[in-house]
Amino acid sequence: MKNFRIAGALISFICLVLAGLFIWGLVAGDEWRFWAIAAPVIVGFSAVLGIGFSIGRLMSSTKISDSPDNPPEQKSP
Repeated sequence: MKNFRIAGALISFICLVLAGLFIWGLVAGDEWRFWAIAAPVIVGFSAVLGIGFSIGRLMSSTKISDSPDNPPEQKSP
């Protein structure tokens, strides 16, 4: 439980630092304003694409098995 709380505190601290950098980037000037908006969008879009790739890979590699609820169709003589 102690490691869990330390990890939570570390994540909170990193989020505060990133929020401060984001606000600084918006206020600092024109040269940083673009990257203050673009960097989070790039990271978020990459995360969404990664999740989509993971779901697609999982769906394409999952073996379909016969379940007892759906018996295979039998040919009539």
